[in-house]
Amino acid sequence: MTDEERFALIISVIGATRFTARDRRIPEGVAMSAGYTPGVPRLGVPALQSSDASMGITNPGYRPDDPGATALPASIVVGASFNPRLAREGGVVLGREARIRGFNAVLAGGINLARDPRNGRNFEYYSEDPYHSAVLGAEAVNGIQGQGVISTLKHFTLNCNETNRGAPRV
Repeated sequence: MTDEERFALIISVIGATRFTARDRRIPEGVAMSAGYTPGVPRLGVPALQSSDASMGITNPGYRPDDPGATALPASIVVGASFNPRLAREGGVVLGREARIRGFNAVLAGGINLARDPRNGRNFEYYSEDPYHSAVLGAEAVNGIQGQGVISTLKHFTLNCNETNRGAPRV
């Protein structure tokens, strides 16, 4: 693998919307959403086309002809069910709908712990219990990956501050 090929694999570029231009590294016809990482065709490494997806395949203005995907219950509701099968079935829906739209990776499986009730993203996580969150997160991943789609767990820990999240550091 050349240096250029290796370095290309460590980034993901975001797709075009009605507000942003298409990045020149994204080939025409590629499904747009959370990110695109070019593959290495000569080595059989496919490009990664990812969508944000903890509770449904997102479409934040990227695919105007897409009528929308299934909106799944908030992860904290799935956590309250104490039902691993429900988490897996949700993962199956995410994986299937991602694959239908041309995505082979989803940013899904929010397994951060709900530690602070003021965290505006607690709805993305299963519970405050690490074991319970791990069981449900694993089932969601199994459901997604059972559909031939990569699941990338996110927000492992300490993602509970939205205040000034995008503010420049001084």
